[in-house]
Amino acid sequence: MKEHIKRLIGIALVLVLGISMIGCASNKLPNGFDEEDVGTAAEEVVGLATAGDYDSIIFFMRDDLQGAITAAQLQEGWAPIYEKAGAFQTISKTTFSGVKDEATGEEYAVVQVLAKHADANLVYTISLDQDLMIVGLYLK
Repeated sequence: MKEHIKRLIGIALVLVLGISMIGCASNKLPNGFDEEDVGTAAEEVVGLATAGDYDSIIFFMRDDLQGAITAAQLQEGWAPIYEKAGAFQTISKTTFSGVKDEATGEEYAVVQVLAKHADANLVYTISLDQDLMIVGLYLK
């Protein structure tokens, strides 16, 4: 039971970071972010997720967040969503915005990727730092 609670807390930490950044999002990418590079990085994360390569997703998280969640916890949290959504088919829309962390002043790119699956559409919200490392990740 304690292990299950630890997993949920780890998943919640990553999700809360991603959600909190969305609340402060602007309409465009911050200076220094290239839309093509950001889009490619986000699509790669979606590809890794739909392929079940959670270890690689953790690898692409910024160092200070890698200990917040494990690949197994991410898989456990997302497996029920994928089970209901069915097989991945295509990315149908990608939108870009920016957010500034009020505490640190650091700016992030926020990418929302709408992915069509066999039985549902899923929205991946991926926040990336200047080095295109994941600082927030949310699947709905």
